[in-house]
Amino acid sequence: MPSVVIIHAAEDTLPARALAEKLRQAQLQVVLEKSPGEELRNAIKGAPVTIALWSPRSSQSAELAEEAKFARGKTTVYHALMQSAQAPEAFRGDRAVNLTGWRGEDEFPAWRELAKLITDKAGVAPLPPPAPKPPSGFFQPGRAPEGVAQPQAGGARQQAPQPQQQARQQAQPQQRAAPQQRPPAPQPQRSIPQHEPEPKKGGGMLVIAAVVVVLVAGLGGGGWWYMNQNSASSTSAAWDAVSRDDADALRQFIDGDPGQYRQDAEQALAALEERQYAAATQTDTIEAYEAFLNDFPDSQHATRTSGRIAELRLAQPPAETTTEEVPLGPETNPDLLPPGVPATTAPAPDTTGGPQQITPPSEEATPPADLPTN
Repeated sequence: MPSVVIIHAAEDTLPARALAEKLRQAQLQVVLEKSPGEELRNAIKGAPVTIALWSPRSSQSAELAEEAKFARGKTTVYHALMQSAQAPEAFRGDRAVNLTGWRGEDEFPAWRELAKLITDKAGVAPLPPPAPKPPSGFFQPGRAPEGVAQPQAGGARQQAPQPQQQARQQAQPQQRAAPQQRPPAPQPQRSIPQHEPEPKKGGGMLVIAAVVVVLVAGLGGGGWWYMNQNSASSTSAAWDAVSRDDADALRQFIDGDPGQYRQDAEQALAALEERQYAAATQTDTIEAYEAFLNDFPDSQHATRTSGRIAELRLAQPPAETTTEEVPLGPETNPDLLPPGVPATTAPAPDTTGGPQQITPPSEEATPPADLPTN
């Protein structure tokens, strides 16, 4: 069975699986979810066709670009674009199919083009044509009731007489002719208005009610479709305006009304978490880890990040302590003593805790010789 290899980023695993499921309907063996490296390259060597799936995330990956370059030298490479992304600059001249907006429909033109390219290259039978869509039922002309002629082009609408009216028309001559068969008794002549029997009401009202129901149903369905289209377009515009690098903005979009973009928003938030964690581990600073925990406090990497912060704080050198120099007193500072007087050192502090002993001077002071004595 021929095989097809899909090169994709880890964040694009879900759309890659959906694409693989559609390709398996053509009796193809699909290889995906292979990390870049020797295993992926061995699978590329044995496959006649390789699909490079590019999204706004994977188109910035230099590692995936290298794998696509390797595949281009070993097999036929087709580039599948999604979310309005572009292939890297090195592959702008290759065959590419834009799958933006595809939700798995068989009749999607870009998907039919990609499927034909792959089946022709792999040598398998093409996919069967898509099944025709059933009519929606909106604004479909209904059948005219029996007895009513269809409108003709260029002429007025002609209405055939209904059976009830024909019966009344046939009964009226008989009722009027009955008095001629047996002459009535002589009565004074007076004018008596002849009243024809009134037609039964109800048939025309039923037709009017049916027409009203059909119009209300058609307008209601059209209004529902119009409101759904407006809601989908507003959700798409809101998703396009969300920054993929802002965790708070992505969470606000998910908590609001994301509609069909909920899965894309959750994938974008998970990818942003992994990128910021990888950047924090590469920087390996306390500030980078604290910034990551500030954006993703409930991350699966929170415990490991907190432990690394504690290790970095323990590894920091202790702060240097400075000793304050105490100025010397007059009795110990030689610059403050008069010339010829030796500097004395302060007595050592008493460590015994008792009163200090005072020792008298060893010699009494004698007056100078030049002073007169009595």
